[in-house]
Amino acid sequence: MLCILDRRVTAARLPAARPAARALSSEVHPEPPLAPLYETAQSALEKSGYLRIDWKISENATVDEAVKRMVANKIGCLAIHEEGNRDNVNGIFSERDFLNKVAVLERDPETTTVSEVATMGRDNLVTVTKGNPIDRCMEKMLARDIRHLLVRRKEDDAIVGMLSIKDIVKCAHMKALARVDRLESIIQTQQLTDTPY
Repeated sequence: MLCILDRRVTAARLPAARPAARALSSEVHPEPPLAPLYETAQSALEKSGYLRIDWKISENATVDEAVKRMVANKIGCLAIHEEGNRDNVNGIFSERDFLNKVAVLERDPETTTVSEVATMGRDNLVTVTKGNPIDRCMEKMLARDIRHLLVRRKEDDAIVGMLSIKDIVKCAHMKALARVDRLESIIQTQQLTDTPY
């Protein structure tokens, strides 16, 4: 009699256990959100780590100061602004500048200013507008062999942000996932349409 009761209790518990197993499975393997099909410099900027830090430095700051800030924020580049006017970005200083123009030449980083070794002059800066597709951003980086892009506002050409190669790759990956999702959706829809009833 005890054996029969045990079986009944076990059988009664089985249906309740299945939803819990499904719930656990969905927690371990959550479905990824659909990625956007159209990524731009603006959408990359919104995901960029540069958005949450001070990515500008004065043209009169020392290389030592710039490098310490880059190390503290785990970044490889800073935009240079005119002394006393943060809105006027007129140069860019990267880790390459430090290695090639300071470290190798044994210049003193505490007395050398960033403007002495950085890429200076607005015409020499590689920029994209906020609306540029992410593919165009990648093309510019590859063509100029650079790892950072300045983002400008189209209306007044003001520099409003900076993107790293990591930001571009992240968005390109999301776009690729979105394309796969879109193609799978089209294929599934076509299969349902072509299925005879």
